[in-house]
Formats: sequence, structure tokens, C-alpha cells
Amino acid sequence: MQITIGKILGLLIAIGYAICAAIGAGGFTEEVFKCCMALLLPLALIWFPDEIGSFTGYFKSGYVNVETPAIMISFMGWFFLVGLPVLFYFLNRN
Repeated sequence: MQITIGKILGLLIAIGYAICAAIGAGGFTEEVFKCCMALLLPLALIWFPDEIGSFTGYFKSGYVNVETPAIMISFMGWFFLVGLPVLFYFLNRN
């Protein structure tokens, strides 16, 4: 695994979210812990796209016999990390 600028940037963004959540909650609460746990999914998609994309076999929804391209896995990670919070921000503006 090669550590790239994109992986470090994703980690820094996740750390920024965690710090903002802790400041907003007034400390490290259960909600902040849940936020940090939720950040693990997009970070895993960004940091390990080749490994996650190579999963094949039987899953609950059926049999998967084609690997998913790593760029698609990484894109989904960036969408979950950056795209969804921005989308939610604009949808919840008053």
C-alpha cells in the first residue's frame, strides 16, 4: 500500500470533522464517538480501494464475479466523506 497525498488529505478531513464534532458537543461524548466510527467507512474506501474492489464471491444480494475498479471505490469514499456533508448542509439551510 502506498500512502498518497489523497489518502493523507482524506485523513486530515476526517480528523477535522472529529475535532469540529468534539467542539460542537463540548467534549468527547457518545455522539462524537459515533461520528468517528461513521468516518471509518469513507476512510476505508479511500485508503483500501484495491482490496475492497477485489472482493468477489457470494454475498447476501447474490454472487459477485467481477471486481469493482478501485477508482469507483475511492470515488464513493470521497463522496461519503465530502459530498454528503456538503449536500446535507445545502439541504438544511434556512
